[in-house]
Amino acid sequence: MQVLSRWSILAAAVLIAPLAHADDLTPFKIGISAPVVTIFPVWMAQAAGLDAKEGLKVESISMEGGSRGVQVLLSGEIQAMHVGLAPVVQANKQGADLRLVTSTANTIPITIFASPSIKTAQDLKGKTIGISTFGSETDVAVSIALQRLGLKRDDVTVSQIGGSSQRFGALIAGRIDAAPLLEPTITAAKQKGFTPLLDLAAANTPWIFDGVVVTNGYLKEHRDALTHFVRAYIAGAYLALSDVPKAKALIAQKYKTADPTVVDATYNDFKRLMPLDAAPSIPGANNVIAQLQAIGLEVGSKNVNDYVDLGIIEGLKKDGYFEQMAKAYPIKQ
Repeated sequence: MQVLSRWSILAAAVLIAPLAHADDLTPFKIGISAPVVTIFPVWMAQAAGLDAKEGLKVESISMEGGSRGVQVLLSGEIQAMHVGLAPVVQANKQGADLRLVTSTANTIPITIFASPSIKTAQDLKGKTIGISTFGSETDVAVSIALQRLGLKRDDVTVSQIGGSSQRFGALIAGRIDAAPLLEPTITAAKQKGFTPLLDLAAANTPWIFDGVVVTNGYLKEHRDALTHFVRAYIAGAYLALSDVPKAKALIAQKYKTADPTVVDATYNDFKRLMPLDAAPSIPGANNVIAQLQAIGLEVGSKNVNDYVDLGIIEGLKKDGYFEQMAKAYPIKQ
């Protein structure tokens, strides 16, 4: 009970932010593919009132899958989507015109876990692997993992389940035999004795796993609003990296856990993944395109500038915004 009380007090403290006049704020809706640690800057900016300071009223909406969220983005129901580059490349191949403008993970932070009875890759044949949605980052990650494990996609059944927590729940219930997981479910899966078949994160492969994606039209027509969102987003990341207790309190609240091991692992993963300039990796973008081709998916343009726009990040660098953040939120190494 003492642990629960401590986390509750810290979580409440995170939510205390200066009051803002809601009528004066510009609405901004962002979809998230799943409640995973790579969208933590969005959560921290909301919790600390940083969006309101930038004149925005931000609402984050769970889409349960990146490819599904991209379709909602294209419908105009949301202003941005937090998703990886792979769904962007595939969407643009189908006629969309999307741009990824920030990144919180320039590598693949996924481990493939299987039920305890599965010990080797060969044991996975004929079994079911859960992903979020077809065409999502987890779908691509599974195809890459199968290739590295010496298996073909036809050797398994791939089933759409939902976000990392839903996949973990299905794994526990025995409805699927394996799943790609992210923190905090990676730590939870280890605690429950599931078999880690392949740690894609360990290879530190260049990638763009998660970031802010908008339509090119929105980028051109509403650049000011998007810039204010990115400013708050970066401030949220810096706040989380500089104030560890506050960040861990928010993790405990969002994931409804009082387990310090899970909270610590999740925070450490965020700290490891988050680029301090929030910039998408160009080598990572090139590798995404190459890997999509390697697993048999068609891509359109091979020019990363047709998928990634560094303009806002570069503008903030030129304005000295990152130096301001480093002074306002000093990060202890």
